[in-house]
Amino acid sequence: MLKKGIPVFVAFLLLSGCGADINTVSTSEDEYNDEDVDEIDAATYEYPAREVPEDIAAAFEMEHPIVAYFWNADEENIYVDVTESLWHHLQSLTPHTKIHFESMSSGGVISKENLTIIDGTRTPIKEDDLIDGDRLYLDYDMSDYDPTNEELEIDVMVVNFTTAEDIMEEYYAKEEGQYSVSMIYIEGSGQVIDPSWDEIELILAHPKVQGYNNITQEQDAPVRRDLQSALAVESLPQLVVFDHQGVTYHTDNAEDLLQYLEEL
Repeated sequence: MLKKGIPVFVAFLLLSGCGADINTVSTSEDEYNDEDVDEIDAATYEYPAREVPEDIAAAFEMEHPIVAYFWNADEENIYVDVTESLWHHLQSLTPHTKIHFESMSSGGVISKENLTIIDGTRTPIKEDDLIDGDRLYLDYDMSDYDPTNEELEIDVMVVNFTTAEDIMEEYYAKEEGQYSVSMIYIEGSGQVIDPSWDEIELILAHPKVQGYNNITQEQDAPVRRDLQSALAVESLPQLVVFDHQGVTYHTDNAEDLLQYLEEL
């Protein structure tokens, strides 16, 4: 989400006029007619999507609150990523049929004309302060989304700046008692920690480790996106272990990491 380059949005008209490349599987709702309610509820699918905080939605009287992500801007428009909200909407249309989405981004185009950009306290936000991946709270009905032009009729954009802590939180373990390992490095620095395949296999084979990821620190990132400062380390790269709440360990040595994991 940190770098997407020029905003080029692609979508397919496959479901209810909205854009996403999808395949449906599982059993349709009609086939559950003879089942009891508990079994129907157990077969309900929902695509995860961030939600606008209730206090923000209430304060701005949002009828259809969604979370989008800042992508880019030019002289006339702001370009946003609405993939997460769109897929959540499409899945909600067929809750008893699991949809498999292809890896494809869906974008929105918001005209700057008559657009107000503020934060949750109604403090004006300068467009130049927005960075790729910042969260935007919008009042928009995704059933109106048209992939042929992607224009979103928005007059108020509420900004929630994405921080280094927010970025790392995406890599937290999903469950208590589980862990996730990431290598955090500075983009373009040429300095990385490159565990051998054997070491990566040992990491992934650990019964409490859910995955291994690479997290990029943008060069010249603003303070709020400074992963090195958020980790309180002298330098990057670092191998970092997250539990479901935050950082539990970091090191610049793969052998030390393996030793730590053995003691979990």
